[in-house]
Amino acid sequence: MAIFDDVVVNAKSAAAVVSKKAGTIIDLSKLRISLASLRSELNKQYVALGEAVYNNEPIDEIDAIKAAIDEVKQNIDDVEKILDASRNTVTCPACGQKLPKSAQFCSTCGTQIPKKVAVCKSCGAELQPETKFCAMCGTPIGEADDTSEE
Repeated sequence: MAIFDDVVVNAKSAAAVVSKKAGTIIDLSKLRISLASLRSELNKQYVALGEAVYNNEPIDEIDAIKAAIDEVKQNIDDVEKILDASRNTVTCPACGQKLPKSAQFCSTCGTQIPKKVAVCKSCGAELQPETKFCAMCGTPIGEADDTSEE
C-alpha cells in the first residue's frame, strides 16, 4: 500500500507542476494578445494625432492625444519587460534588439545593457526597492525576488 501512496503523491505533485506550467503558458498568451491590442491602440492614437495636427486642432486636444500615446507606450514597455523576463531575454534600450539576459552590451549597437535590481520569480516583473509584494502578481517578495548586479 505504501508504494501506491507514493505513486499518488508523485502524481499529484506532477499534476501541480503541469497545471502551473499550463497557467503560465496561458498567462503569456494573454500578455501577447494584450501587447498586440496595445500596439493597435498606439497606431490609432498616432492617426488621431496626425488628424488633429492636420486639422489645426487646439493645442489642448493635441496634448491630450500625446499624453494618451505616452501612456500606451509605457504599457507596451511594461508588457514587453514581463515577456522578456519569461523568455530570459532583455531588450536593448537604444535599438530594441532582443538579447540574452546575460548580455552586458548590445551586439547590434554596442549600448551597455542596464541590469535589473530584482525580478519576481513568479511572473518576471521588475521589483521596486523596499516592496513586500510583486505589483504584477502579488507574490511575496521574500519568496520571489531574484537580485542581480546593477
